Amino acid sequence: MRRPAARRAHRAARAMGVLTVAALLTTAACTTTPEVAPTSTTGTATSTPTPTTTGPPEPLVVETVFDHSTLDPTRQYDRSGALVSKALYETLTTYDGADQTRPQAGLAEYTLSPEGNWLTLRLRSGRVFSDGSAVTSDDVVFTLERVKGLGGAAATMLGNVTMRRVDDRTLILTSPDANFALPAILANPAFGILNSRAVKANGGTIGPGDTADRWLATNSAGSGPYVLSGADDDEVRLTVSPTWAGTRPAFPEVVLRDTDPDQQVTDVASGAADVVLDLSPAQADRIAEAATGAAGSGQAAVTVMAALSSTTAFVLLHRDPEVNAWTANPDFAEAVRLGIDRQALATAVSDAIPAAGVIPVGIVGSLLAPDGTPSGTPTTPAPAGTTPVTTDPDPAPAPTPASTAAAPAPVTEPGPGESTPTPGATTVAPPPVVPARDLPGARAALARSGYAGQRLPLTFARDLPIQGVPTASVAALVAAQLAEVGITVTPTPLPAEAALERYRAGRDAFSLWSWNPDYTDPENYLAFAPGGLVGLRAGWPLGVDTEVDTLTDDARASIGADRAVAYAVWQQALDARGPFVPLFQPSSHLAHGQRVSELPTNPVWTLDLARVR
Repeated sequence: MRRPAARRAHRAARAMGVLTVAALLTTAACTTTPEVAPTSTTGTATSTPTPTTTGPPEPLVVETVFDHSTLDPTRQYDRSGALVSKALYETLTTYDGADQTRPQAGLAEYTLSPEGNWLTLRLRSGRVFSDGSAVTSDDVVFTLERVKGLGGAAATMLGNVTMRRVDDRTLILTSPDANFALPAILANPAFGILNSRAVKANGGTIGPGDTADRWLATNSAGSGPYVLSGADDDEVRLTVSPTWAGTRPAFPEVVLRDTDPDQQVTDVASGAADVVLDLSPAQADRIAEAATGAAGSGQAAVTVMAALSSTTAFVLLHRDPEVNAWTANPDFAEAVRLGIDRQALATAVSDAIPAAGVIPVGIVGSLLAPDGTPSGTPTTPAPAGTTPVTTDPDPAPAPTPASTAAAPAPVTEPGPGESTPTPGATTVAPPPVVPARDLPGARAALARSGYAGQRLPLTFARDLPIQGVPTASVAALVAAQLAEVGITVTPTPLPAEAALERYRAGRDAFSLWSWNPDYTDPENYLAFAPGGLVGLRAGWPLGVDTEVDTLTDDARASIGADRAVAYAVWQQALDARGPFVPLFQPSSHLAHGQRVSELPTNPVWTLDLARVR
């Protein structure tokens, strides 16, 4: 449970001794305009020479808003939890450098069969857990079986994949159907490989009787670069693993703090924090301006990084009339869908683009190209086979900070089972682009619904910004737009823990949420389909819309160049018939102080702490 009074006192103590730069930002931290924030790279800033020091560096202090409720990697699927798990546990595959579409070797080299039904994994030699014991195939099988036994989001991602041990370092994963997304799925930190002996000795098992999360709250059982040295409601502390044989982290210790965005602004300006992850565009701009003014006076410099994130903000309307009769009413849902102005929302939020569908720009199947125009779909054939991924992929060069005002749009690259577009390839632009607001149509649909002005709560997590965008601001904008239709919406903030519990249990009637990709493959977004993870949260089970079910199956079975078309058609059906209204795709804004020169970011785990330089 949170302890608000203790947290306020703790933060007040950290704010003592704030420098002049922080004073410049005192009013900047209190912003009330709709805004946006975190996940990629590029930015501006001032810089001053890093002072020469002797001895080990001070801990790297990273501030973000905690949304995790566990440090058990198998049970966590939240942004801050993934950030921690990535540092403690290695996954079988991973991503390296700027290319977020091609999974690379992690703990294992892999070969995906041409038809996508089996994946052969060969563990790297010499990999050991933090207690010195070797990582073996048995640990991998236990980890993945535990995922399936515990259920939840990670189990849903893994689906009906089965595991077969070949020897101590080799195993085969088999899917009954084509599963080209599997290498990308396995890179999610929820699939961090566990020391099976240690976990079993502390309550771990296969199935609902597992109690190892209690032990994993204060202990780590991975082969990653860091080990857990302490954790409470406000902080997670990490130290370099004594057995880590990879590239040594630049910071032997990391302190990760649960901090609201306003305090993050103050702390990075004063030097109390090295990295902050939840800035709005307005806060990022003010930090950059203050840092520019401070550079000439020799005060601490701050670098701001910005880029389009992979997050989709959306509104959910529950389909079960027992949850809410209005959101389950097709005409009422149509009135909401037609009455929301996605372009106006994106403009008001700032540094965002309107969402054409649930799949964001930068992931195969998006209805929009990086410049916001209709997305083209290559029709070149899929490759005949796949090539084993080596253990030593060439890392892509780190992006150079540029300007918060002009962040480059992400480039979509082909992933496993996809083809590289060839010059002159025929493309198909799937219409429509961003559904336009239709106020007369919305009012007509509302009249058909029989709605007579009843108040409808719009619930949201008040302390979980959407990539830095204050959820209260977005909820107020949505309420104002629907008021023009004739719908009386009451923004209803809830504490994050309560809001998440309601959402995951499928009890939200009308709510505001966002989706960060669990893996950068369009299959991840089938969670929004009938019977999918998010679909079920909206009361949309399999079988109630056979047309969408068929399109879902077609998208899941598609390969190569056909995937982009299949997912585009599926999204159009979802836009027209589903219980979701995609709103916008925000930009990401991070900032770091002068002790940091490089932030290796990723849309799934936000930041690779071990590779911060």
